[in-house]
Amino acid sequence: MSTAQQIASFRKVSAGVLASAHLAAQDDRPVVLKKDVSLALKRVAPALGIDGTAYHLLDILLGLVQGDDFKAGRRPVVAISNQRLADYTRKTTRTVTRCLKKLVEAGILAYRDSPTGRRFVYRGRAGEAEQAYGLDFTPACFNLEAFKQQADAFQRRLKAEQEAKRTITRLSRAIADMAEADPASFHDFFTSAQSVVKRDQVTLAERAEMLRSLYEEALALHEANSDKSNDKMSCAGDIDVSPLSITTQTDSLRSNDERTCSNEQDTNLSADNGFAVEMALEREPCGARTELQPPKPQAARPAGGKLPETNLDGVSIGLIRAACTQVQSEIGLSFSDWSRLCQAADHLRILIGLSPAGYQNAVERQGKFLAAACLVVVAEKALRDPEQIASPGGYFRAMIDRAGEGKLHLHKSLHGLVS
Repeated sequence: MSTAQQIASFRKVSAGVLASAHLAAQDDRPVVLKKDVSLALKRVAPALGIDGTAYHLLDILLGLVQGDDFKAGRRPVVAISNQRLADYTRKTTRTVTRCLKKLVEAGILAYRDSPTGRRFVYRGRAGEAEQAYGLDFTPACFNLEAFKQQADAFQRRLKAEQEAKRTITRLSRAIADMAEADPASFHDFFTSAQSVVKRDQVTLAERAEMLRSLYEEALALHEANSDKSNDKMSCAGDIDVSPLSITTQTDSLRSNDERTCSNEQDTNLSADNGFAVEMALEREPCGARTELQPPKPQAARPAGGKLPETNLDGVSIGLIRAACTQVQSEIGLSFSDWSRLCQAADHLRILIGLSPAGYQNAVERQGKFLAAACLVVVAEKALRDPEQIASPGGYFRAMIDRAGEGKLHLHKSLHGLVS
């Protein structure tokens, strides 16, 4: 049947309508399965701009077409009136007509009009369509492979845009933290970062690349400032100070050995968290020794003190490794022991947009093991649901504050991530 016979004279044709009619007039239609056509059309619909009522109509037509009509020698035609489609979608017939034309011009459907303009299908005893007039899915069969490629490209573009958005958020937060810690040195970087974020005339990928270059410059400046401050520091006064190897009584050591803890937990954990206490005892004004007072019990420490037994109780490296799977996949590193976790702290800090000064402050307050454990938990939550945590850096600092108050239950968060 020719193209002129398939399209009624009352229709306003366009280039897309004629192209679909040309495909529907060909006899060598590819033999495909209905499920393949349905899946491909629903995946490619956003890329083609098929949404709202047009997508609703497409879903209805895919439900009405019979799977056997996609076999060789048959024609996948749906005979349903515009009025019935308007009743299904609760829209006007003019809206239905406009949306059907959009599907035809996209290469999904073709008009197969009868001489009277009615849509109907006469079937034989075997179920084959002897006469079929209506909306023909033949163009979708010809364009199936092209639709699949277009859908894949659309998904890749969406994934790249999402990754660019995450990079923009992460790096802009890191620069903002630097500016907050040292306004004199990083205020210009913060201003430039804000202008890059608001630059709508460039793509998200370009903005992410600009922020990455800006962050690397800011990081280089921070490292240079740190080197200068280290050069200016004097080690005088530390030479004559005698080392203080043990600051706890024998009873305290015995009670620590009897305390229940995981086998994976590093034995140096308490020493690391007590670093500030040891340094305070070592730095005497005149280098003279003073009589050491017995350490206070853990429960008697002030609210801002370190509570390693409370904060890391029930936390093992095995539990962290099982709970933070996405983080390990993201940075390409397995947390086989505590040293591996501490080595990955810089990667995790950049991942959540935390400044080096912010992480160093957490280490000085609560020790490197608890700080690293909190860091990986925040990174895992941010990767799983970026919308749930508006400010990962602030979330991390809040966890450190709760640890100082003895109210941090890190093992519950890890078990929640596992489940």
